[in-house]
Amino acid sequence: MLWLVVAAQVADPSYAAAVEARANGRTPEAVAAFEGLSRERSTDADVWLNLGLAYTAAGRYEDADRALEAALRLAPTYQDARIAYARSAYFSGRPAVARARLAPVVVGPDAGGPEAQTLAQQIRARPDEEAAVWRLDLALARSELSEGLGHWSSTVVSAGRRKGRDTAVLAVDRTVRFGRSDVYVEATGARTLGSDRDVWLAIGGTPDADYRPQIALRAGGSMRLGPARAWTTRVGTDGSWARYSVGDVRSVQPYVSLALGEQAAVTARSYLTLDERDEFRAGYSVRGDWRLRHDIRLSAGWADAPESSDGQTVKVRAVSASAAFELSADLAVQLGFTHEMRKTYDRDEVALALTKRF
Repeated sequence: MLWLVVAAQVADPSYAAAVEARANGRTPEAVAAFEGLSRERSTDADVWLNLGLAYTAAGRYEDADRALEAALRLAPTYQDARIAYARSAYFSGRPAVARARLAPVVVGPDAGGPEAQTLAQQIRARPDEEAAVWRLDLALARSELSEGLGHWSSTVVSAGRRKGRDTAVLAVDRTVRFGRSDVYVEATGARTLGSDRDVWLAIGGTPDADYRPQIALRAGGSMRLGPARAWTTRVGTDGSWARYSVGDVRSVQPYVSLALGEQAAVTARSYLTLDERDEFRAGYSVRGDWRLRHDIRLSAGWADAPESSDGQTVKVRAVSASAAFELSADLAVQLGFTHEMRKTYDRDEVALALTKRF
């Protein structure tokens, strides 16, 4: 490794500094450096390989996969990139995927060199069954309404389980509005399809509903456009059907998201709705996310869109902001504020959410 660093320093000091940072465990510095280099040298397979290795060291396996896929598109026979691609899957708990990725390199007892052979042995020693990852979420929110209308409150408890490509979530949401309470229960299932597509489906309902939907179906999916680069574009569509006591509400929400790895993203969404009176309504929202540090994420958004609330669909304009903090590898907290402007009143909401992973 030392001779690679010395040789690189002579030819390219910025590249050498990034390699040195990665080799010496300064992972955040290496990630930032190679992200910059990948934008400057998008056709350099070595830069994409090193970015993938830095992402892997940071535990950002989806980003690592995208970077290493870019390296392999530029250099399909690049053995180091192929091994790193398999290692990313192995470290992220996908031994079957790792085995398939390593197969083109390991063809025979001595093929692929000692590094590939060692990884192959590690993969064989690991069970194909991936351990399930659980998470528990608790969210509390309180709203103050203008015009002396009092306040709303919301308590959401959800439990989720992810195993391999599949995720399942059960959530219970109790709300109190204008002195009336509803408990909405929803089950959601999601699946990732490779590294660039996903789909999800949810069904929910409210026993003895006053203002929440009696029954609701929601579904959606998204896909990445083009190859993995520093900047990626994802498009998707969500749809919903909900039955209220006053009628059915149907909505389609196409959206597009532009992301710079996990550092920043901007998402624009359109709302196309047929309300309970079969009247067409349209709106939009824009949201930005920015990772200030590896453990702090900020977001802000604006919306001007129809919302079905209190048994009727109304136009709502809203500005929101939030900050999420990773307190440890398995514990996170998020604080949020929303200001809504409706025709008859305004609403200010403060929310606190806790996430525990197991």
